[in-house]
Amino acid sequence: MAIERNENEEKYFAEVEAQLRRELRVELDQKAHKLAEASKIAATLAVDDATLAARVHELGFDGETARVFDVLPLVHVAWADGKVHREERTMILDLVAGRGVAPGTAAFRTIEALLEERPTDTFMHESIELLRAIAQRSGRSHDIVQQCIEIADASGGILGLGRRVTSVERDAILAIATRLQVGADQVAHLLE
Repeated sequence: MAIERNENEEKYFAEVEAQLRRELRVELDQKAHKLAEASKIAATLAVDDATLAARVHELGFDGETARVFDVLPLVHVAWADGKVHREERTMILDLVAGRGVAPGTAAFRTIEALLEERPTDTFMHESIELLRAIAQRSGRSHDIVQQCIEIADASGGILGLGRRVTSVERDAILAIATRLQVGADQVAHLLE
């Protein structure tokens, strides 16, 4: 014996089904947005690896902010001694501006935020691991390490004299170089 639904029950189940369809459309739209953003990131980073671009997106970057993704090791070196010195901050922001990233844009604010408060070790680790894969494809690993050295050299010493790259910064640069697969002998030469 089949149980027949009354008009209120029919209305209720129709509303439930309509809600499920709305949720499905929202989910599909969100997935399409993530895919489109990953494509923008891939284009910005000049990589053809959709998985890599999706991981960069999961880390919090989009097509706009990915323009400064390769600056993250410089931020890491700037924080190596526990604080970002004015000269390091200025040098990093000048580098970003020199790429045509204007103050007030999301990409510029991203770097400002990371220079304002130290990123977590987990964030830095994950970002450098992703950058390793990106830099290998672009051949920019050596350039990134060179920029890290320039940032470390921006402050330090006494009245501009003496060793400008501290041992803590040197260790951070060597760790980044290792992860970016730049030979320690090449980095030692650059640090002299």
